[in-house]
Amino acid sequence: MQINKEHEKEIVKKDISKTQEDWIQYFNDKGQKMISAPDIYKAAKKGNKAIIESLKKDFDDDWEVTSTRIIYNKKDLQAEIIHDVDSKVVKPKKYKVKVPIWNGKVEENKETEKYLQALFDTKDNIDTILKVLKKFGKEKKIRLWTPDQSSRKRKPIRSVVLYFDGFGRFVVVCDDWFGCDEGLSRGVIIDSAEQTKKTRGKSK
Repeated sequence: MQINKEHEKEIVKKDISKTQEDWIQYFNDKGQKMISAPDIYKAAKKGNKAIIESLKKDFDDDWEVTSTRIIYNKKDLQAEIIHDVDSKVVKPKKYKVKVPIWNGKVEENKETEKYLQALFDTKDNIDTILKVLKKFGKEKKIRLWTPDQSSRKRKPIRSVVLYFDGFGRFVVVCDDWFGCDEGLSRGVIIDSAEQTKKTRGKSK
């Protein structure tokens, strides 16, 4: 699996941004997997400098819209995280997990760890996860944002985006309205055999 190093030429040329909903359709039409939060995490963990620098440019320019979606429970803090949501290329992966309310600073506890493990589809502990994310900028503070309960009740379906804000912070936002907020995205090239296998619903 390989993340495209650059956006589609059309996107760069015309400075196009789309919602998660529109990006999903775009990559389905191209027969390509859309980037997910786990893809970004794996790229950082693998340490490919070219990919990391390319993603950092995205984070500077705009939101990086992923194919990761969160469907919040209207009555409590439980939620379903879906990676590769609505993809026709790969089989979506789902987690049910408690998602605390955050408005910035990361609380390093077991609850946060379980959430981040589901968000990035990893078994790494919280120290490792935060260290991996720091590869996008050692000097940057990591911030998490999730909606409060009243907001979850109003709009339970949200997309996950990542970006650098204007205050020197790397922000993981899990409260974007998937049909309204626009940003950049990119495709992920996967092995054709893997694609066929997953499309048939036989992935592990």
